[in-house]
Amino acid sequence: MSTLRDAIRRSARLTALARGVRDAVRGPGPVASPRAAAADIPGMDGVAELLRVRPRAAAAGDGPRLNLLIPTLSARRVFGGAKTAIDLFEELGRHFPQRRIVSFTPVTGASTETLDGFAIGSASDERTPPRVVVAAPSGSGTVLAVGPDDVFLATFWSTAELAVRLIRWQSATFGGPLRPYAYLVQDFEAGFYPWSAQYELARATYASDVPTIAVVNSGLLGDFLDGQGVRFAGRHTFEPRLDPRLRPLLDRAANRRGRRIVAYGRPGTPRNAFPLVVDGLRDWVARGGGGGWEVVSAGEPHPSVDLGRDLVLGRAGKLPIEAYGSLLRESAVGLSLMVSPHPSYPPLDMAYLGMRVVTNAFGPKDLSTWHENITSVRSLTAEAIGEALLAATRAFEADPAAGERARALRLDYLADGPVFPFVDELAAELLAGSTSPPPS
Repeated sequence: MSTLRDAIRRSARLTALARGVRDAVRGPGPVASPRAAAADIPGMDGVAELLRVRPRAAAAGDGPRLNLLIPTLSARRVFGGAKTAIDLFEELGRHFPQRRIVSFTPVTGASTETLDGFAIGSASDERTPPRVVVAAPSGSGTVLAVGPDDVFLATFWSTAELAVRLIRWQSATFGGPLRPYAYLVQDFEAGFYPWSAQYELARATYASDVPTIAVVNSGLLGDFLDGQGVRFAGRHTFEPRLDPRLRPLLDRAANRRGRRIVAYGRPGTPRNAFPLVVDGLRDWVARGGGGGWEVVSAGEPHPSVDLGRDLVLGRAGKLPIEAYGSLLRESAVGLSLMVSPHPSYPPLDMAYLGMRVVTNAFGPKDLSTWHENITSVRSLTAEAIGEALLAATRAFEADPAAGERARALRLDYLADGPVFPFVDELAAELLAGSTSPPPS
């Protein structure tokens, strides 16, 4: 019987014949309903990332209103790029008598704890407090009240796509030309997707007919956008800065650093190349690294990973900023990858806080020109990462204090002046053409 079964499995024609006989005897199996089958196919309901918001006309308020369009205000996720967006909104908001934050996830009291004077309102309210937070949950078809003097600050490609639609509707409803909006560009976001509908939609936000004033996070990203032929109606650039909450650690006497590698591990974020973090660490172990060393992953919780030779990639997950800084101050070597033109904060934090760091180059990005502690591999392979890690760990074993003595080559990362020195000019560009006078 097993010989006959093997013969049937090796032959496509015999396999089909056997299935036909089986179905004739048993009857056909259950057929999924078209609706159930469609639900299992991505894209059957359209592009999931698009924000299905419907505008409704609202009367002009007491002067222009600045609207921050932000994917989430969740207290657990307001860090990094989201924090930069809120910081820009607060600086820019000084020029507007009214401010509204539109979150595309639900908001709670915890969402507004760090926002001075903001109340929670409804997206459809025509009249709102001068400072208000509203929710327009993605996919809900929320109605958003929009008046003739609403001005928009977009923070991600899907919010920029929405801003463009709202401004076109605003012009058609209230008359007048298309108003400019500000677009905080913190990465080449089309690269977050394979060639697809999402890729094209994200790329199209860099070439809208609505006047777009880009606020670009780093000259490196600006150079990359130039190379891609991206041109905006206006552009301002700012450079990454060490988080002010980490600054006190610069002046603190270094603790004794342990033989620990801190890997920036975010499995849910493809551009952080977590599979290569794992393979690079395994290559380092195979080359003889690991004896007497500990490896921890910071950034996102995930299961422990076996690296070989009884060494495990442990997990610290996302840490409070103070605990994160202490971890860096007490560790020897960092591994942080970013497959994008943005410089990325973790490798810079690690290097400026005295760690030897392995990261990757990308296009015009080479962070080894920012700090002597940084090794930037051009060939992003497990072998290149493992070799660089072995050099870094052996260098630490030979001279544990060398990372403290290494020189910063870009001192602007430690600057403490205004992050957005152009904010007055940006406000004037956004307020141009307003039907209400700006605040005096």
